[in-house]
Amino acid sequence: MTDKKINEQLLPSTHYDDDFLQLEKEINIFSKKGKIVLLGDFNSRTGDRLDYIKDDSLDINNFAQTNLLPDEYKIDNCFNRYSCDKVVNGQGVNLLDLSTSSSLRISNGRYIGDIMGNFTCMTSNGSSVVDYAIVSESLLSSVEYFKTHEFNYLSDHVKIEIFLKCMQREYNFDIFENSNWSSYKSFKWDSQKSKLKLLDHLSDETVLNNILNFEMQTFSNDQRGVDDETNKLTTILCNLAENSCVIKRKKL
Repeated sequence: MTDKKINEQLLPSTHYDDDFLQLEKEINIFSKKGKIVLLGDFNSRTGDRLDYIKDDSLDINNFAQTNLLPDEYKIDNCFNRYSCDKVVNGQGVNLLDLSTSSSLRISNGRYIGDIMGNFTCMTSNGSSVVDYAIVSESLLSSVEYFKTHEFNYLSDHVKIEIFLKCMQREYNFDIFENSNWSSYKSFKWDSQKSKLKLLDHLSDETVLNNILNFEMQTFSNDQRGVDDETNKLTTILCNLAENSCVIKRKKL
């Protein structure tokens, strides 16, 4: 089984080309560990332009005594996609370049559920396609379908979904019998007592300082920073839960 890594990046405006450079760096890192799935709002209008190299081949090697392309080079071979949005903006060009260079493919307009490449955003300025599910080329055969939902009053963007075929691992839980992981804690909210306990705990000066220090702390923009921030936030949330909820221990 090959692991699938999910990366999240917010691209806020047409002036943030550095975001694509950062995203490309992260893709390069995670692609060595597994497959890539990018999902969300990219503020990129790509029209129906190709996200792969058309008529790609190894024929160029026949015109030279040595191979011009590396041995591991894989020929782009992808089926066309469709889009109701025919506009291409600067962010869209960047996204297409990123997809081509990183062997990623846009799912919109290619699968059952969104075969026409439906609009994903509707504002007073018009409709557009800016929300995408983008996957490693090798994952295209694993996509069951991609779906764009209907617009509703809660957002000017539609909900998008992608369904992938995945192999499931079977775990041997015997390894947990003589370890600290033989059981785990769960927290249950008591509708009558938990709220008051939580408010009382939040009034503690030490607890407030821990939360404020966390909010004001700056974490490094790398894997270590993400792990550090996640661990500290988890500690804060677990502390609040332990002092306000009913604690249950369950065996694996």
